[in-house]
Amino acid sequence: MPLPKYSAQLTIVQVIDRVVRSGRITRLDENYFLQAMVADTPLSHEEQSQVRNVFDRLRMGLLQVVD
Repeated sequence: MPLPKYSAQLTIVQVIDRVVRSGRITRLDENYFLQAMVADTPLSHEEQSQVRNVFDRLRMGLLQVVD
């Protein structure tokens, strides 16, 4: 599965950092994380943990979903 177009410009760590710092996640970000988790190139254990942390924050209502 190809990642959204902005993935070539930003690393997953940079996207995670931006989401956590801003407290906001877009649908594009969410889709990027979901696709990254099932992509042919596996994420490191640290990256997987950080993505799970983002989704945990989303479930707890600590992130605002914006479009």
